[in-house]
Amino acid sequence: MATRRALLACAAALAAGSLVLGGTTAAHADSGVTGITVQEAHNDWTNNGKIVLSLTAPSAVKNVKVSLYSMETQQTVATVGNFDLTSGTAENGTWKNRGRIQLPDLGSYRIDVSASDEGGDTLSAAGVGYFYYAVQTNMKDTKVDRTTVDYQHRSVTISGHLMGQWPGSGAITPMGGLTVAVTSYMEYAEVTTAADGSFSATLPVTDQYQNRIEAAFQYDPNHVFYNQSSSKTFPITVKKTATKIVETPSERKVPFKGTVNSTSATLLWNSPTGWQPLAGKTMGSNSFGDFVQRTTDAGGNALFPATQPLWSNSSIAVGWHSDDLFLADAQASVDIMVVQPAAFRFLTATRSDAATVEVGGSMGFEGNSTPGTIPVNIQYSATGKGGWTTVATVPDARWNGEGFAFSTTAPQAGAGYWRATYTGAPQFENAVSQVVYVAAP
Repeated sequence: MATRRALLACAAALAAGSLVLGGTTAAHADSGVTGITVQEAHNDWTNNGKIVLSLTAPSAVKNVKVSLYSMETQQTVATVGNFDLTSGTAENGTWKNRGRIQLPDLGSYRIDVSASDEGGDTLSAAGVGYFYYAVQTNMKDTKVDRTTVDYQHRSVTISGHLMGQWPGSGAITPMGGLTVAVTSYMEYAEVTTAADGSFSATLPVTDQYQNRIEAAFQYDPNHVFYNQSSSKTFPITVKKTATKIVETPSERKVPFKGTVNSTSATLLWNSPTGWQPLAGKTMGSNSFGDFVQRTTDAGGNALFPATQPLWSNSSIAVGWHSDDLFLADAQASVDIMVVQPAAFRFLTATRSDAATVEVGGSMGFEGNSTPGTIPVNIQYSATGKGGWTTVATVPDARWNGEGFAFSTTAPQAGAGYWRATYTGAPQFENAVSQVVYVAAP
C-alpha cells in the first residue's frame, strides 16, 4: 500500500507540471494523429472540485470517463462521466466535469481515463495524472494596524481570518485551530486561529531592512490536504525621529598655531514634548588629531579636549551614529578661523626735497597663507605720540624676492614722525611699523 509520503510526492509532481500519458487501441490510416492521447490530467487550479482533462484524437471524442483510484485503499472511489468540452475542439480540446466531484475523504487520487471517438478509437489508461482533493485555504480580511512605525510605535500587528473552501460542497468555512505563521524579515511568530478562523500577531520592528510583513498558512503535517495560502504583503516604513548636536567650542578664532582649548557638545532628540537630552550616548570626532569619543551625561553633554595647533582655517566636527533604529544620526560642525601673522620688517623715511618725504619698507607673512592684495597706509604725526593722519596709500605691496615691498612719496615740509599700517582683519593680523623721524629741511 502506498504511504502518505508517496501521496505527497505525487501531489508535488502534479503541482510542478501536468503528467502526460496516453493509450490507444486503434488508428486511422488517413490521419496524422494516432489514437486518443491524454495531454493533461489534473486539478482545475481555480476550482478544487473539478478535473481538467486535455485530449487529442483522430476524430471527435464522444465519451469521456474518469475513475479516481485511492492509493491507500487500492480501490476506485469514484467514477465521473459528466464531462463537457470547455475549450478547443472535440479532436483537440479541454474537458471539465459538471458540478463538483464528491469523494468520501480528502486526499490525492490517481486519475484513470477511458474515452472513445467517432472513428472507433478507444482509450483506457491508468495513472495519467493525480487529482488533489483538498481544502483550498485563503486569508480573508487581512490587515495591519499601521504601515509606518516610529519612536513611540515600534511594532506592527497583523490580523485576519483563515478560511477554507471544501472541494465537495464549495462551502467556505472558518478554519479554526490551525497555525498561522507571521514573518517580517528576521522576526517570526506563530499563532493559532480561533474557532471563527481569526488570528492576530504582533511583531516588533528591530531592523532597518524589516520593510514588510505577511501571514501564511504553511504545510501542516496534521492536515496534509489543506492547501497552503498567504496574505498580501504589507509594507513597513520606519520613520526616524530627528536628533541634533549643539556644539560650542571655547573659541572660534585663534592665532596662527593656536589651539581651541575645549569643545562642548550637547546631544538632543525631538521628543513629543520638545527637544530633550540623550544621556549615555557616545559621540565621536576626528578633529583632535586622533579619533576621540565621549559619552554624554544626564544632560546630554560631553566635553572634547583641545585641538592640535592649527595652521589654517579649520572646523571641529562632532557626530553621533544612532544606536536606536527610530532615532536619526546627528552631526554638527563649527568653523574655526586661524588668524595669520602679518608684520612690517622695516620702514624708511627720507626727505627727497624741501616739500616731499619718500617712505618705503617691507612686510612679511610668516604663516600659512598670504593676502591676495596688501594695501599699506602711510601715516604722519607731528609729535609721534598721537594724531596720526593717513597721507598716502600704497594699493598693493609686491614681492621682491625677500619680502612684500612698498614705497611712495608724501608732501610734508615740516619735521615729524612717519609710520606704516596694514589692516588685515579678520583673516590676517593688523600690523604697525616702527616710527621714523624726518627733520625739517
